[in-house]
Amino acid sequence: MKRTLFASAFSVLLFFTMPAYSQNEWRMWNTAGLNLSFTKKLDLQVSHLRSYNISNNFTNNFNQTTASLDYDLKKRMSVKVGVMNTGVPASTINKQRYFARFTYRLPVADVITWSNSLQAEIHSANETRFRNRIIYITRVSNKKRFDFLRLNVSAAYWLFYNTGGNAINYYDKDGAVVARNTPNGLHRGRLFLTANSKLTKDLSLSLYYMQQQEFNLLSGNYHQMNVVNPLTGKTARAFDNYNVVGLSLSYDLDLYKKKKSGKSKSNHKNNNHGEEN
Repeated sequence: MKRTLFASAFSVLLFFTMPAYSQNEWRMWNTAGLNLSFTKKLDLQVSHLRSYNISNNFTNNFNQTTASLDYDLKKRMSVKVGVMNTGVPASTINKQRYFARFTYRLPVADVITWSNSLQAEIHSANETRFRNRIIYITRVSNKKRFDFLRLNVSAAYWLFYNTGGNAINYYDKDGAVVARNTPNGLHRGRLFLTANSKLTKDLSLSLYYMQQQEFNLLSGNYHQMNVVNPLTGKTARAFDNYNVVGLSLSYDLDLYKKKKSGKSKSNHKNNNHGEEN
């Protein structure tokens, strides 16, 4: 009964959230990944994502390759470090980022797993919108997979704090420049709704919806995004709001001999989403 209620709540959230920003651009993210387990605690994850703009005749707008190491410190704590390379077909510029993430997981009433993560990122100079980011990630999912399709469902929210990047001008009401700063602050939120199915012992498939919304939160008057020049009407660092339908295929390969416990890998390690352009 508890699992049924959890699945019903997830479905209701999906139903009411997806139409909320239907006027925004729609994209499709397709990901293929490989998870290599060296020990019971240490994994190497490699994935490649291709993003297509559904609203623009399925134009390939960016491609992203990620490699990371995930280590379980304790039963409920893990750390992940990795690197991403993002390329844009319309440009010859590639962007790199290096990240580290700490995650703590907490079971709730033996039915739900609630995890909280903090991720720090350093971006290459080719990324002009920001140089560093701190991301808070909170996620809830069913602790045990449903019998139907061996399904795990989850909802997650990512909150982004940006620093650095190219500076932009800020104006008074008459159009005079009063400051030139980088738009530091809380500027982005992402909602993920995911259904992950274990197709076989080692192969899993995820279908997810992602909604990105940008904003100015606790950023101050002269560190905001979406700044309009009163004289020209042009907008600097405009908000980038869009929706994503994602499909992710992941293959797990153990390089050590597991004990025959019949237990599958933790759900948090089968929840790799793409990031962004």
